[in-house]
Amino acid sequence: MVWTHCIVAACALLPQAAAAAPNGWQFEVSGATGATTRGIVESDKTPTVGIGASWYPDPGGGFFIGASALTMRSTHFPETGAKIVADAGYMWRIDGDWSIQAIVSRYQFEHVPFAARLGYDEVALRGGWRDTVFASVTASPDTAFGPSPKSRSFSYDIAGRLPLAHGFSATAGIGYYDLRAQLGSGFVYADAGLTYEYGSMQLDLWYIGTRASTQMQAQIGALLAHRWVADVIWHF
Repeated sequence: MVWTHCIVAACALLPQAAAAAPNGWQFEVSGATGATTRGIVESDKTPTVGIGASWYPDPGGGFFIGASALTMRSTHFPETGAKIVADAGYMWRIDGDWSIQAIVSRYQFEHVPFAARLGYDEVALRGGWRDTVFASVTASPDTAFGPSPKSRSFSYDIAGRLPLAHGFSATAGIGYYDLRAQLGSGFVYADAGLTYEYGSMQLDLWYIGTRASTQMQAQIGALLAHRWVADVIWHF
């Protein structure tokens, strides 16, 4: 999933699904035409396969944990690698309409070039209103790009979800990735698309775009997304 779609899922869809799952556990298996995070293409050579698990003991609020793994293969490296994410956090529900999540995450990469340098830690604060409008701020102390030293990075996102008829919903989001400490600048990323839900199955189709300065384009232009992505997710 692209990052703003992840915000929608984390703040709205997963806690709701966990409410109906035994003991608060929620699992998922997914397949997608590619993988992108904050406008950065992570996998574009072959379809990706992902698995994930999360535990919300009390979907109405409280402590939660999660972990996921995703296959990666890019035009920039020939072998199939993996992205592994583990997180823990706390969720508050306020007056039934508002939700707030504080999350600590570890991102780890395996069997990709410079895997040790790519791994990073992150803290995030996410908020949602009526499972329709969502916002997120993240900070990382140890993000690296290319030969740049590991340093701080930040991101700021806002996303929306509009329920439509017959199981469809429209989603859209925009964000800014602040990489001044690594690359001297940042860039804007955005996406818009449709989601269809039928029982425990979810289908997504969206377009991802980015806008960056000439300096940023010269440094990481080949990694910036301008593409359609589709996925299918089975929640159980």
